[in-house]
Amino acid sequence: MGDTAVDFFLETLKQLITSSNLDFPIDTKDQLQSLEDEINYLRGFLKITEKKRNEYSEVMKLVMQIRDVVSEAENIVELFVSHAFKADASPFQNNNKKKKKKQKKKEKKKKKNAIREHQDHLSWVLESVKKKIKILMANVEEIYDENMYDLKGVEVKKLKHSSSKSEVLRNDIFCSH
Repeated sequence: MGDTAVDFFLETLKQLITSSNLDFPIDTKDQLQSLEDEINYLRGFLKITEKKRNEYSEVMKLVMQIRDVVSEAENIVELFVSHAFKADASPFQNNNKKKKKKQKKKEKKKKKNAIREHQDHLSWVLESVKKKIKILMANVEEIYDENMYDLKGVEVKKLKHSSSKSEVLRNDIFCSH
């Protein structure tokens, strides 16, 4: 996945969040919004390190990790959306009006349960991806804080997590300088 693919996924997320075609519960919409914010943060790092990647193998390694986790998030979101649309497109073949009405009611309940089940699954899987994203964000923040890899003069939005959590995340992955 290249930087352009990250941009494309961000645009897809934005459209999904603002779409009136999919009726997400508030918590799912909040998760998608949070995912968009976090990937935007990582996208900023991709942009400013574009010319430094070949100079520093650690930067390239982090760039590859970002691309991988964004690709993973994209696959999860696409799977969920495709299932939601499939559940919405189930045709009714019964011609009897009474049976058809009863069938529609039954199908509607079944569809609602299936969508909720997939939303729960999405939330669970997305949380595991978001943990990886938070680790990468902490590593990016450390690079900015320490002015590593000749990225001086870059204005950066700070992460919104406690410093103790930040230290734990930073020590978890990519701490070689």
